[in-house]
Amino acid sequence: MYRARELRAKQRQFEKRDGKRRRALKPKKGIGGLCLLVFLLGFLFGRVVLAAEQVMEWGDVPSGWEEEKKEPEGEAEIFVEADLQSDVLQDSKRAEEVPWNLRLVNFEHSLPEDFSVELTQVGDGHQVDSRIAEALKEMIAAGKAEGYGIWIVSSYRTMEKQISLFDKKVAQFQRQGYSWEEARRQAGTMVAVPGTSEHQLGLAVDLVSSEYTGLDERQEETGSYQWLVKHCAEYGFILRYPNNKTEQTGIIYEPWHFRYVGVEAAREIMDQGICLEEYLEQR
Repeated sequence: MYRARELRAKQRQFEKRDGKRRRALKPKKGIGGLCLLVFLLGFLFGRVVLAAEQVMEWGDVPSGWEEEKKEPEGEAEIFVEADLQSDVLQDSKRAEEVPWNLRLVNFEHSLPEDFSVELTQVGDGHQVDSRIAEALKEMIAAGKAEGYGIWIVSSYRTMEKQISLFDKKVAQFQRQGYSWEEARRQAGTMVAVPGTSEHQLGLAVDLVSSEYTGLDERQEETGSYQWLVKHCAEYGFILRYPNNKTEQTGIIYEPWHFRYVGVEAAREIMDQGICLEEYLEQR
């Protein structure tokens, strides 16, 4: 009997200690569960953020995203690239709506990097867009028939050629004491910045008189220039950079630079005494 009472006493002591141990373990299990919950919530939040970042990076924005999402201050630039791409596409679409012969290339409108043109030989080492070759030959021949020698001194240029000419002009101004920035600005009024030259378009030529071959304002005093200004529109050409139009064209007066735009447009431009930029604005 004593042995039985002793065993029951020990059992009660054991159960008492076991109960205390279990009660001590309960808070630890609660903390562990809370940590697990926090970890799971953090993991899910991270996945949501990563998915949102990928959506913005890839441009695959679900319907209604822009209307519902409030962007934190300073993060608006995330969509800048997409907006610029949209603007480029719109500009390209508008460019496609303009006939090839009226394509505008100047300090505000550059040629795309993948631009190409089919060329035809028109003289000693000179090439132009094949679509204007015959008109140019006919114009020069007509001038010659009336006693005016008209020579081509510049026609289509590659990007490499335009870069070389522009860099030389920049260096020339630097030697005169201009800073690099100011030299580039000055050079850009005389030699188009690479990518913005009509010579790269293949629709422009520099024409001089056999009487005087200098590329300066004295060219306008020659009979060949005066004949060209009077008759160039009949062949679809215009004096591209007229006097007093530098603000619109970005280029100084060049009485030697002629551009093909087609007979109809050329007659309207030359009759009104305007430049291509002004003509396109009217359209």
